[in-house]
Amino acid sequence: MDMPGAAARVADVLEHIARDAMAQFGDITEKDFNRTLNLPESNTLCALATHLVSAGEFWVLVLVGKREIPRNRPAEFFATGRAQDLLPRYECWIQDVHEVLDSFPNERLSEPATPPAGYSLSTASQRERSDVYHALLHAVEHSALHLGHLQLTRQFLGYAPPGSE
Repeated sequence: MDMPGAAARVADVLEHIARDAMAQFGDITEKDFNRTLNLPESNTLCALATHLVSAGEFWVLVLVGKREIPRNRPAEFFATGRAQDLLPRYECWIQDVHEVLDSFPNERLSEPATPPAGYSLSTASQRERSDVYHALLHAVEHSALHLGHLQLTRQFLGYAPPGSE
């Protein structure tokens, strides 16, 4: 039996993060999903959940998988909607991540992860480390960061952690 490659392991980690994120917002009322906290620089659960999946699509499916997925990053932070409507997008992202990464060979991890025309990497450090390996590491780091934001925001809204009741 062959050992899974590094990219396949990243796919498993991203799936775990995505499923945990879905658990954080899947049972939230529409009002609370779109409610702004009384904290400076905070985002709604809807904005956080939308940004997490949008960024994950970009870093894995666009940069590594070479797919074309339209993205309006600034609009992600103003997203409104229902949690139930975002869950299918997460399921699709999970499936697509596995399609791209499960058989991705380790030999290709050093290939450039160049954004397509119309996209850009936002920081100098991202532009300096724009190979597949670093794109995947960033996808995990960024997704985990926003999972933490979802967990805290859920609690600030007065909800217990999922499965604790």
